[in-house]
Amino acid sequence: MSFCVDLVSEDSFYENITLGVTKLLESDPRICNVSVERRPPCDRVAISTWEQRHSAVLPEDLRNFYASSDGFQLTWHYKYSADEILPVGSIRVNSLNELYLSPALKDLLDFSLTRQQSGPRPVLNTKSKVFELDTCRTIGKICLIYTGGTWSVWLATREGAWGWLSDSFTHYFRMALVHLGLPGWQAAFANLPLIPWAEQLFLLLAPHLLEKSDIENNLTAASSETGLNHIDPNIFKTSVRHHKNASRQTNQ
Repeated sequence: MSFCVDLVSEDSFYENITLGVTKLLESDPRICNVSVERRPPCDRVAISTWEQRHSAVLPEDLRNFYASSDGFQLTWHYKYSADEILPVGSIRVNSLNELYLSPALKDLLDFSLTRQQSGPRPVLNTKSKVFELDTCRTIGKICLIYTGGTWSVWLATREGAWGWLSDSFTHYFRMALVHLGLPGWQAAFANLPLIPWAEQLFLLLAPHLLEKSDIENNLTAASSETGLNHIDPNIFKTSVRHHKNASRQTNQ
C-alpha cells in the first residue's frame, strides 16, 4: 500500500489505513452510522516527552502512527430491526496520553500472577513495560508489552488468562480491521468463547472468521474474502510528511 506523499489528503490517509473497511461496512444495508474520528497528529515533543516519562522508546510503527494521528476510533451501528439500531462495532487505539498502565490494568496484571495456568503468557520482569492500548468489552484489556527487548500485543482477561495477539502494532491494527471491530473478537486468540450475542453477528457478517481459530489462517481467509491488502507501515510516515507540508502551506 502506497500513495503520493505530496498529494495525500487527510481523507486519503484514513481511507488507506482502514484498508477500505469503512466502504465495506457502508455497503451492508444492515450497518449504519459508520464513523472514523479525525484526530490531529502528535508532535515530536509530545512523543519524546511520553518516552522520557515512561523510560521506553515506542516501536517505530507505533511512533509513526502517533505522529500521524493521536489515537484512532472507528465505530458502527447495527440495525436489528426498523426500530432498534444499536452501537456494535468499535476499533480503538488509545490516544498517546491514554497509553499508560491504568489502575484497572495493573489490577488485572496482579490478579494474573495469582493464577496457575498452562496457556501462553508474557514473560514479565522488573524491566518490563505494560501499556493499555484499548479495552476488550467485558473480557479484559488490550496490552502493549515491552519485555526482553521486544514489543508485543496481548489480551489480558478478567479471569487472569492471557491471549497473544501479535508481535507488532501494525499487525494488531490490521487484525482489528479484518475482524471489522466486531465485539470481543480478540477472545478467540485467548481460547475463550465469543460473547454469545457477538457470535451471532460474526455468523451474520463475517462467518469465515469463525471457520479457523489460528491467527494467520483467519487473516488469510478474511483477506481473500474482502479483498483487503496488508498495511504498509510506511503510510504512517507518509502522513507525517503530509501534515508538515500542510503546516508550511498554512503558514505561508
